[in-house]
Amino acid sequence: MELKELSKKFDSVTNNLQKLLDQQESEIKEFGETTTKTAKAIGEVEGQIKEIGGEMKELQSRADELEKKMSRPNLGIRNQHSSKSFGQVFVDSESYKRMRESNLDNSDPVHFKGLFNMRRKALTGAEGIPVPTRVPNIIMPPEQELNIRDLLNVQTTDSNSIEYVREVGYTNNANAIGVGSPAPESSIEFTKESANVRDISHYIPVPNQALDDAKQLRGYIDNRLIYGLKQEDERQILYGDGTSPNLQGILTDPDRQQYKWSEGKAGDTKIDALRRAITIARMTGFPVTGVVVNPSDWEEIELLKGSDGHYIWVQVTEGGQKRTWSVPVVETIQINAGEVALGAWGMGAILWDRQDAFIKVLDQHADFGIRNMSALMANERVALTTMLPESFVHVTFDSKPTES
Repeated sequence: MELKELSKKFDSVTNNLQKLLDQQESEIKEFGETTTKTAKAIGEVEGQIKEIGGEMKELQSRADELEKKMSRPNLGIRNQHSSKSFGQVFVDSESYKRMRESNLDNSDPVHFKGLFNMRRKALTGAEGIPVPTRVPNIIMPPEQELNIRDLLNVQTTDSNSIEYVREVGYTNNANAIGVGSPAPESSIEFTKESANVRDISHYIPVPNQALDDAKQLRGYIDNRLIYGLKQEDERQILYGDGTSPNLQGILTDPDRQQYKWSEGKAGDTKIDALRRAITIARMTGFPVTGVVVNPSDWEEIELLKGSDGHYIWVQVTEGGQKRTWSVPVVETIQINAGEVALGAWGMGAILWDRQDAFIKVLDQHADFGIRNMSALMANERVALTTMLPESFVHVTFDSKPTES
């Protein structure tokens, strides 16, 4: 199918999807849920959109092949640099090439600016939306899984320690006053806090033969090192105990709010518990920008059925993004089953990048030299400051509430 036909087809399908979403919204307002017919229709339309995406990729592949044969510059279908993975950037770097040309066993660090921000989603007005491969005149819905970093406000720092002020008390005495009357006095109490930059790092033993195989090396970096850093990143953000060398996690902060499922009304499901916790967070005056949940709990929520067997919770994703009660959802195994973290992620906390994450090759480890092995290491330096711990709610799915 040609580009012009794909564009027309995409416009038609998206218009149909918008009508179905409007219909679903009306049904939910009137009946409290969407009909099976509408939900099925929405699923079919989403399938059509994915099909168009596949056709687009095929068109792009043909264009890339033609470009290769003609030895011409890029045809403008995609930005080659922005589509490179971390591993590809590494094997294309001068540091890696210099190591191979000089027959060395060590490389200089190859730094990646915004290691994780390359996949940030603008949830609170921040820039950094990932740019998917696109054919001109066609805009594909981005398909990506959010992670906890996508929710946070991420900044850079040149210091090894972050000092910040945390609000611990506020009295609002604002009132209407008459002419000539003094204004009432309000008060805010602060406490000074600090957070140290911590290192998150790990390495993978690699046979030296693998260093001559760029594709294999790229797989090592992409599928193990980078993913491993992201996993530990999330665990520290949630559960770091604050003692060196750990961050002070949000769910271990003594000033966070807490809500137990058993504290709700009789008959409350986990869906109800989430909504009640969102209200608790909203009562602090800050917007709830994300819900972090374990896959096992999210499965139970999505599979809840009414007495007649219909699904209670019909998910309609927006650009591949899961939501609950209009709030973006991050599904991760780094949060314990039976627990949920939600709150004002973009305003309540800041994650600080002290040093660009880097990947390097080294052989100064144990007997690696005589075993013809090297270590491929990834490292990042970060700090976490939680300025508004009360804007976060730690939900525990302990037990179903019953009548007292």
